[in-house]
Amino acid sequence: MESLEFYVVRNKEGKYLRSKGYSGYGQSWVSELKKAKVYTKKNGATGQITYWATNYPEYGVPELIPVICTLGEPIPQEDRVNKVKRKKDLKIAQMKLYRAQDDYDKSKRELERIKNGDVERRFKRAEVALRQAEDKVVELKNQ
Repeated sequence: MESLEFYVVRNKEGKYLRSKGYSGYGQSWVSELKKAKVYTKKNGATGQITYWATNYPEYGVPELIPVICTLGEPIPQEDRVNKVKRKKDLKIAQMKLYRAQDDYDKSKRELERIKNGDVERRFKRAEVALRQAEDKVVELKNQ
């Protein structure tokens, strides 16, 4: 059976070392294993033991505790993935529906403009402007 080894540092009072990070706050030693800093390699934990033993000798040398983990039963993910997939597909379908509705509305408005004669009026105005421009050019050529 496969297993992994992790390491935690425990002091003589039975409290575990907690990583505070750069400029961290709070206590360095906690009583709950859940809050303890877990090291994946032995050297990181032994470095902390050396630090605490040399800088704070009055508390003694902390202990290195191995935590051995074995693989458990796999957690099925098919239902969760299918649910997320359906949600994504629904969102994509809703976006396509929104775009199609928007295109439909724009086309409908354009059709109404054509039916109302806006296009014909624009065409007639453009035709009148073209004739006036042609007449002006002919008039200026004849002078």
